Amino acid sequence: MDGSAISLGTPFVTLQHVLDVAEAEAFDAFVRVAPFAAYQQTRAWTAAAPRHARRGWLFFICRLGDEIIGAGVVRSTRLAMGAWLATLQRGPVVHDPARLPMVLAALGDALKRAGCCSVQLAPRVRGRPLPLIAEAMRAAGYVPLAADRQSLHHTTGIVWLDKPDADILAGFKQRARRAIRAADKAGITVRAVAGEDDLDRYQQLLDRFAAERQGYDMTGQPDAGGQAQLVERCGGAMLLAERDGVAVGAHAFVQQGDEAIWLSLVTLDRDGASPGYPLLWHAMRAAAAMGCVGYDLAGLPEGEPRDAGEAGRVQFKTAFAPHRRIMPPMQMRVLHPLRHTVLYGAREAYRQMRRMRVRRG
Repeated sequence: MDGSAISLGTPFVTLQHVLDVAEAEAFDAFVRVAPFAAYQQTRAWTAAAPRHARRGWLFFICRLGDEIIGAGVVRSTRLAMGAWLATLQRGPVVHDPARLPMVLAALGDALKRAGCCSVQLAPRVRGRPLPLIAEAMRAAGYVPLAADRQSLHHTTGIVWLDKPDADILAGFKQRARRAIRAADKAGITVRAVAGEDDLDRYQQLLDRFAAERQGYDMTGQPDAGGQAQLVERCGGAMLLAERDGVAVGAHAFVQQGDEAIWLSLVTLDRDGASPGYPLLWHAMRAAAAMGCVGYDLAGLPEGEPRDAGEAGRVQFKTAFAPHRRIMPPMQMRVLHPLRHTVLYGAREAYRQMRRMRVRRG
């Protein structure tokens, strides 16, 4: 896993911890214009994501001749005995879905040679290519993870922005339009984050939100500084909602391809007026002005909400009348069966015991 290039027959693969300037530029250019780009598959994400003592990053590039046909950001998680797990959130990235079988084969071979015992991934895809992507993953030996082990949502909601503002607003449910008007009457205003003082306010809202909603997992979310880095490098915006000069809400989105996606939203609701609605409406108009054709609400449950907190989030998101989108779930391929069974099994048993202790308090 020290980063040497590997010749794999027809395709040529590079798997490296650090890319030189030319390779970094080629990687960024390929990912940036991919039809199903995802911020988790950018080099910017590796700088913004929360740090973990046992995790690192590698960059995967697959070429056919001089042409890049696939690329990916690989998160490595160290296990015992030199083994490790690979995770590609919303990756690998391809421009042509028909090339995914070749890319998956090359990725698997490169990871196996580097000592990886298993890999989890799920490319971001929508619409007609979805069956082709699903079949390529099945043929390559990937098996969907159980529902309670899915680390990313695979059902989401999209609000289409390729229309005038008045038409976007008219498409919302009545309760969203009513909530936007109520927030305006209550004196809630929305503006862009500007400077370090605003980033501090954003972080304070994140911290307070996390303390008040301890059942809501925010461990995979970058802090305010990390989100600012991601927005700066990928495009997007960070917003603050204020009432009487006091910050009562914050929202960030990031661009990925021709869409924007919700990165974080925290609110301090009071007096019946929620800052969440004007924050999201302001963000959608900002994203449309940047050329985005859709706004991804970053997840909806596949079935019924699991608890009251999720039910509240669903009620909020569905007020914007999003189009439901299905994506591939996270799937796993085992590369070294014996090491995977022993080491990955022990890791999962430990994590299950830790979750049980948390539930017991």
